[in-house]
Amino acid sequence: MKISNAEWQVMKVVWAKNGVTSREIMAALGGKFDWTPSTVKTLLSRLVEKQCLTTKKEGKKFYYSYLLSEEEGIEAIITDVNEKTCAVKLPYMIAELMLNSEFTAKDLDYLEAIVQEKRSSVVEELTCTCVQCDCVNCKCQK
Repeated sequence: MKISNAEWQVMKVVWAKNGVTSREIMAALGGKFDWTPSTVKTLLSRLVEKQCLTTKKEGKKFYYSYLLSEEEGIEAIITDVNEKTCAVKLPYMIAELMLNSEFTAKDLDYLEAIVQEKRSSVVEELTCTCVQCDCVNCKCQK
């Protein structure tokens, strides 16, 4: 399932305020984006078609709730990144994510525990996963 960046913004609002109207989404995102009500409704329609959201009509209002949980959305992003990134470059990508993000001490403790756990299953060498890679001309720097 492919979700556009704009659709992700809508999903973030729905995850935070499940059972939300398009007007409430406009209010939540209005300061960040110059979207018209029509744009928001189009994004909502697409997300319903993709079975990420469900809608329920109450009177004249439509309420949107998520079918795709935030955890499932994160898993989809992780799968997408793993499929698009050469295994040799993945450690650098993770490092850049860490360097460009903010963490609490608790977050870092969690990440350190994960690194320690991974140490028990290290491999001798990463296998390049570039398509038809000869590792001479690709940029995996193997």
